[in-house]
Amino acid sequence: MRFAGRVNPMIMTSIRRIDVLGCPLDAIGFAAVLDSIRRSVTEGSQLHIATGNIDFVQKARRCPRFAETLRGADLVVADGVPIVWSASLLGTPLRGRVNGTDLVWKCAEVSAQTGCRIALVGGRPGVGHRAAARMMERYPGAIIRAILTPFPLGDRESIEVVSQTRSFGADILLAALGAPGQEFWLQKYLECSGAAVGIGVGSAFDLISGDKPRAPRWMQNMGLEWLHRMLLEPRRLGRRYLIEDTPYLFQLARELTMRKAAASGGLPGLRQLLNVVFSGRDAGA
Repeated sequence: MRFAGRVNPMIMTSIRRIDVLGCPLDAIGFAAVLDSIRRSVTEGSQLHIATGNIDFVQKARRCPRFAETLRGADLVVADGVPIVWSASLLGTPLRGRVNGTDLVWKCAEVSAQTGCRIALVGGRPGVGHRAAARMMERYPGAIIRAILTPFPLGDRESIEVVSQTRSFGADILLAALGAPGQEFWLQKYLECSGAAVGIGVGSAFDLISGDKPRAPRWMQNMGLEWLHRMLLEPRRLGRRYLIEDTPYLFQLARELTMRKAAASGGLPGLRQLLNVVFSGRDAGA
């Protein structure tokens, strides 16, 4: 595919980008994201989408390179319910959740409707192939291929993955390499992959393949999908959710307190006081 450039800047500038504790997020709904994907595939304009959540916020606070990569993405959508709630509390509401797994399923539907091709990169051995098979089973006519992805994925291996993606003629590239790795990889390789759209999708292939169960709908609606995942994989995810991401609650409380004080005229030294009170809570964040 030959690109007509980045996605239409007039479209992107019409979308309000907000800041949640240093992490950019775009106020865009699910249907509008899907329209942007269709448009990019049709026009050949490149579109990099990141699916953000609280873990993204914490990683961006610890890693300036990741924060800069997110700021450079065309769209950063709210993948988690808690991040949607947080934005509303901060007075900068989003337009609902744009779940990454649901977005992958919809990309398969777009493929079945338009004939565009989807490449799956990453995931544990065999998971991508099982996910591709289930997607094509649900949406007959979809054209999806799992690209064999070696780990570790260095420059040499990435060039081979990109070569396979180009040979396949992918229009949409779904990368399940974990954050921040998938965002770094898409930033570096999306353009040379030949795909118009690149989306970092985290653990979506595990859920779509059926290898791991998705949280019940009531847990998703209550913002407890993280708890479901942690109970399934406590050794792998326990540290992330209980240690690495917990400071987010204190950081959010501090920000809300400071904004409330500012709105009421402020208190002398409040910022310094809160920094002292919460400094221990933010350790490692």
